[in-house]
Amino acid sequence: MISRRQAIAGAVVAPAFLAALAGHAAPVPPTIGEFLKPPVDRDVALSPDGKRIAILSAVTDGELVTASISVLDADDPARVLATLPVGNADVRGLIWGNNERLLVRLTVYPDQVNRPPAGTYSTANKRGYPVGRVVSVGIDGKGTVTLFDDGTRKLRQIYDLSDIVDVLRDDPGHVLVQAWSAGLGVWALYKANIYDGSVEMVERGGVNTFAWQTQNGVPLVRYDADGQAMAIFIRAPDQKDWVFYRKVRRKDLEKLDFEIVAATETAGTMLAVAAADGHDTRVLRKFDTRSLALGEVVASRPDRDIDGAVITPEGVVLAAIYTEDRQAYVFSDPKMAAHFRGLNKYLGDECNISLVQGSADLSRFLAFVQGPREPGAYYFYDRAARRFDSIGQLQPWLTQERLAPVEILGVKARDGVMLTAYLTIPLASSPRPLIVMPHGGPELRDRVDFDRFAQIFAAQGWMVLQPNFRGSGGYGQAFAKAGKKHWGDLMQADVEDAVAQVLASGRVDTTRIAICGASYGGYAALMGAVRRPELYKAVVAIAGDSDLVESIAFSRSKDGADSEAYRYWLGSIGNPETDRAMMEAASPARQASRIQAPVLLIHGTEDRIVAPKQSRIMAQALKAAGKPVELVELPDVGHRNLDVDDWKLVYTKSVAHIARAFSA
Repeated sequence: MISRRQAIAGAVVAPAFLAALAGHAAPVPPTIGEFLKPPVDRDVALSPDGKRIAILSAVTDGELVTASISVLDADDPARVLATLPVGNADVRGLIWGNNERLLVRLTVYPDQVNRPPAGTYSTANKRGYPVGRVVSVGIDGKGTVTLFDDGTRKLRQIYDLSDIVDVLRDDPGHVLVQAWSAGLGVWALYKANIYDGSVEMVERGGVNTFAWQTQNGVPLVRYDADGQAMAIFIRAPDQKDWVFYRKVRRKDLEKLDFEIVAATETAGTMLAVAAADGHDTRVLRKFDTRSLALGEVVASRPDRDIDGAVITPEGVVLAAIYTEDRQAYVFSDPKMAAHFRGLNKYLGDECNISLVQGSADLSRFLAFVQGPREPGAYYFYDRAARRFDSIGQLQPWLTQERLAPVEILGVKARDGVMLTAYLTIPLASSPRPLIVMPHGGPELRDRVDFDRFAQIFAAQGWMVLQPNFRGSGGYGQAFAKAGKKHWGDLMQADVEDAVAQVLASGRVDTTRIAICGASYGGYAALMGAVRRPELYKAVVAIAGDSDLVESIAFSRSKDGADSEAYRYWLGSIGNPETDRAMMEAASPARQASRIQAPVLLIHGTEDRIVAPKQSRIMAQALKAAGKPVELVELPDVGHRNLDVDDWKLVYTKSVAHIARAFSA
């Protein structure tokens, strides 16, 4: 019988081996369908004692998902200790409850759930409303239980019982789970027994509470919703009452200017990413829950924002995370920095190594590896044994030789500002068409990574340019602020300068250039076609703004005139009372007559971040100007919750729209 690991190895080696037999035949770029095939290996986890590795895998055939768990011997990862069947389930994640029990997070779609369950933030998809559950199983395959299956009606009433907040290392028979309390009508924290599924409530949230952060099972940080902002409440370990600390923008909008990222090993002390005196960038700092004071700087970079931290289960800070062009770390131990450089070199210095989990003695780690030519793989690193083993892959059919590499470009803007851009190079020969793809946010950024949209375009033989224009995040406060109220000029000029540099290289078919983006990138695509109508032959704008005055009005009505979100957008886009002329000039819908290329607009009808009205306004303006336009609306889709069928439509429509324009 072929073992699971042999099958995976065969999936990885076979394509290269067959290519060699075929006389080094040219690799065939993947199809859209191949990019969208469900992953095989979904998650990995290292046991608390570091002796076993669990891999959650699934084989998908239509709506039938056959999931299983492989338990490997960490001393010899080629040795499979046990294989545990999970059955037909949409598996989401895997956690060790203790050294002998595994917790499997999964999604099911009960036939009887045909309306939004209490407390749900989710929307229905084609299979109904998703219901989250956690199954606890022994590594011997025995004693399987479902958490919250305690003889009450919780399993029938609550849609999501899979949000594990804390694994209680000092109480290995229990975990802390966040769930909706149907009786109280609020979110609550429950201590769940991983042996019999029973639960007890340990913390009741307020009316607007939606999340907590804990230290050793004790809630120290609470988050309450306030429109598109959130209120942060703090309390010390021995305190009963919550104290209001501050409001910040919701994490799903932009990078936060303050964020508590983890608990330390010191009682009552958390780690936060925040500004600090003398630093232009965000740094990693200690935060005292009793005094509510930000303390010493734990890690910083002079030219990059710190994004987060790698913390051991005991609260020891291993490293701070930041992004250069790929993911990088400021390690507490210089020896780890040397190890990390060696791992990067082993992977060709083109992948992002995300440290997922480490053993208590920091001798063993699990890592998730992803890059332009690696859609995702799990690795096990044993420092003492000097081993770095690939133990699982998301999509093994997307082999390195079938995917497009990425070049890092230094771009000098017309006013001398230095920018970074990324150029995906397709397998086709020069000169090649070019797709300009500005990112969303705008206070986000692109990096060297696996970008499915960029790879799909590259599979058509098209180059893809992704510039980090001023106003992007990750490069410090000054760089981000340089884009404020410059959506229609400086930020657009940066994109144009990056395009000009690539065109000057002589590698692009200058008669076939298109621009495509989503969210702020959708706005930038439309505005790019306004500013440079002669340059672009096709435009794709996905959930993008088109009328900035209307955008501000939408934020005011949705979030409130005194909200953090509304104030943020006033500073980012402009204030109609003082900046109306600038905002109107920077609104693509008000300049629609300048656009020459055919425009494809795609928008979810349930978008709460960028109103669907924005794409409708743009479509009407283009039609009134006699310009070719197609508006595709995605029913029951928000700003981000696209399912596989939605993405297939977006990709297929986008590729067909651009290809049609290129062949005209």
